[in-house]
Amino acid sequence: KYLVYLLRCSQKTLVRPQNQLTMHGQNRSEYKSRLLHPETAANLAAKAQQWNSLSHELLTQRRRLFRPPSANVNRVSDDDAASPPPSAEILLTLTEKMLTVNPDPSHLWNIRREMLLYLTQTTSLLYDAQRNPIIVEAKAQMEEIPGLETSLNSIDISQELKLTAHCLQRNPKSYSTWYHRKWSLVYFITHSPITFTKEKQEHIGKAKSILQSELELCAQFLQMDERNFHCWNYRRFVVGVLGSLGRLVLYREDDKMSQADLNSLFDGSWMWLGKTENEGEVNEDWMGAQLARGACSAFGMVQISNHGRSNKVEFQVSSSLSQMELQELIDAEWNFTTSKIEDNFSNGSAFHYRSKLLPLVLKFRLAAARERGRDINYEDVCFETLKLAREEWNSIILNAIFTEPDDQTPWWYHRFIVSWAKPQFGSNMNSEDEVREGVAEEYEGLLYDMTDSLRELLEVEKENSVEGGKVKVESQGAKCKWTYLGLHMVLSSLIESKNSLPCENDCKGNDEYKADVSSLRDEAEACLKELRAIDLNRLERYEMLSRVAL
Repeated sequence: KYLVYLLRCSQKTLVRPQNQLTMHGQNRSEYKSRLLHPETAANLAAKAQQWNSLSHELLTQRRRLFRPPSANVNRVSDDDAASPPPSAEILLTLTEKMLTVNPDPSHLWNIRREMLLYLTQTTSLLYDAQRNPIIVEAKAQMEEIPGLETSLNSIDISQELKLTAHCLQRNPKSYSTWYHRKWSLVYFITHSPITFTKEKQEHIGKAKSILQSELELCAQFLQMDERNFHCWNYRRFVVGVLGSLGRLVLYREDDKMSQADLNSLFDGSWMWLGKTENEGEVNEDWMGAQLARGACSAFGMVQISNHGRSNKVEFQVSSSLSQMELQELIDAEWNFTTSKIEDNFSNGSAFHYRSKLLPLVLKFRLAAARERGRDINYEDVCFETLKLAREEWNSIILNAIFTEPDDQTPWWYHRFIVSWAKPQFGSNMNSEDEVREGVAEEYEGLLYDMTDSLRELLEVEKENSVEGGKVKVESQGAKCKWTYLGLHMVLSSLIESKNSLPCENDCKGNDEYKADVSSLRDEAEACLKELRAIDLNRLERYEMLSRVAL
């Protein structure tokens, strides 16, 4: 019977809502009809045939380039066996031609990087004989090929940036294209043939100029699509490389700079920021690393090697970015996220970036206070943290939730702010109870301000969530779900804060304290009750939250 039911359902005409008849702004039926048009189908078939021909030519030429001499014996054609290997420039031209048509295939970018390394590095850096024994026989042949440089040279960065920019215009969300752009930048910066300090400084100056222009390019891309997380990811990477400039100096093998330490400068983790304010230890999570720790060396981005000549490890010497330059860089990124959030409160990528920048803004504020001669202790860190959290609440979050109360994006940032601003009382704070209470009072004051604003927002939203005397469910347009969730979270944080602090004269046992906490718990439970009526798909979750509160 169930199979008969499914068969009948499949024979019925499926009626979709009007908003599902289009995809990416195009009508589905019109799009499919264009593809089925004979002229369009013929053009697509011709393009596919051309693509297959180019792909076959590329792979054939690559095999000929790296073909060991012993393989010529089995060749059918004597002319083919005697012909010299093709130049790497031919393969670069083929990859460029194919990538401008379709920038997504990662193997094409891999071949292009392979050819760039082939042209710019010595044969000892090209291949590892233990991993690829077939190449051993070809090394002698490769050394005789004209145009193969014997010194370490950099790639033509302008050509790679131009190619990737063209590819990104075709597909702004191509993973492989963004990755190749990162590779090109790092390889250009870390592989300079310059030997004189003055010229090395000029090289770093050129690198700074390129990276600054990359930030401008990101701004242009985000102007077209402000939620392109590929571009946001790349922007964080560029800022990370900018901060890493100046960390490369002249090392020898007995220095402490390991391959892993060198890789971390260019993996997007912002390790150049140093220590945190709260723990006094190196924080490896300022920004999540965008590249695996071994990726930089594995793909030739950054590598410690003596090139088989001496024990000297060659890197360019440059001056570090000053503290003022770093602060200006962070402030510029902070202001950039502000403008993007104000343009669109649904920009989750901008909110995420802002959450990662927030501790850095705090770090530079505390550093500025120290420069003015102020002694900073953990109590000052807590108060400055709460001050910054209040600024975020008043300037960003309030505007966002009152403008779009049913948009979850600012609510997630609100949850982060409440958690981030929470004072951590422990071994870090050796203060009297009255100092601890002062910090907790400031934190609870922020939470009480939030509850007042959220109650006001609820009064407005309740009017829009009641129809015919009945409360609308979420699928019917109820917009106060996230407000109830936010209020419940703030009330729960208030209760937790009040229960975590010691009280003088057993204040937790007096009637006033009990009435205050009881009132907060009743209001939090009322929020869960309303959520159970609005959001029917998550009843178990709200039941669990209710049990945890008890």
